[in-house]
Amino acid sequence: MKIKTLNFRLAKPTDHKALWEIIRPIIHKGGTYVFSPDSSEQEMMGYWMGPDKSTYVAEMDGKIVGTFYLKPNQPGLGNHVCNAGFMVDEKESGKGIGRQMGLFALDEAKKSGYLAMQFNYVISTNQSAVKLWQSLDFDIIGEIPAAYRHPEKGLVGVYVMYRRV
Repeated sequence: MKIKTLNFRLAKPTDHKALWEIIRPIIHKGGTYVFSPDSSEQEMMGYWMGPDKSTYVAEMDGKIVGTFYLKPNQPGLGNHVCNAGFMVDEKESGKGIGRQMGLFALDEAKKSGYLAMQFNYVISTNQSAVKLWQSLDFDIIGEIPAAYRHPEKGLVGVYVMYRRV
């Protein structure tokens, strides 16, 4: 399915409500992020829009349908590798929005001077994310066994995924 063109921009404080409407159901359901299912809006916006991150939104027809952030994976001598987090509105899932956000994020990371992107905590049972990142040339470079308490499957592994930009 071909989706409409997405427009990307840095998130603004006025985007908080729209971002929360994307983030809330994802973390409430569990299975894809480490955040507590009962995390508050204030707590999540403080994290997602934190001063250590460049947070972006993806808009389609003027509506925010996804969000991601980029940040240094480590401080100081490790700050040339970025870390990122991505969420797509569940109502828009399966339309290629995550792929477009990933491609844009990789380009932004390169423009920002990062040499690589690393995901520290990709839940192994989140096959749509694993497949997406592998299709964008990320490698699984490690696995942490039983590192995530999945709400339905119990303890599952977590992947560390990496690629140069």
